[in-house]
Amino acid sequence: MPKAIALALTLLLGQFAVAQAGEQDFKLINDSGRPVCDVYISPADATDWQEDLLEGDKYCLSHGESINITFGRSLKGVKMWDLRVVDDKGNDSIYEGFNLMEVSNIKLLRNGTADYW
Repeated sequence: MPKAIALALTLLLGQFAVAQAGEQDFKLINDSGRPVCDVYISPADATDWQEDLLEGDKYCLSHGESINITFGRSLKGVKMWDLRVVDDKGNDSIYEGFNLMEVSNIKLLRNGTADYW
């Protein structure tokens, strides 16, 4: 992944961040068969999706690529998270209820589901 994308992800999540990484950090792996062009993550009880972590149309996560999503320590108490991804055709998929205190990898699959460990 280009350094600029890693920096952008850190900066976008940095609105919550202080110097240390949070316990909710995870790797997002695209095995969906399609480019993922938008990634949103929010606490499970939030009413909106926050900002696109992939900077909208500037970057798409190709099939087989992965990115590291990092959080700041100020989000330490938030365990449950929802994830929304949008492919290059504008189709979105929502994945709900990830306990990011226990999950360190989320793999998007071709059938529209996700594996996590």
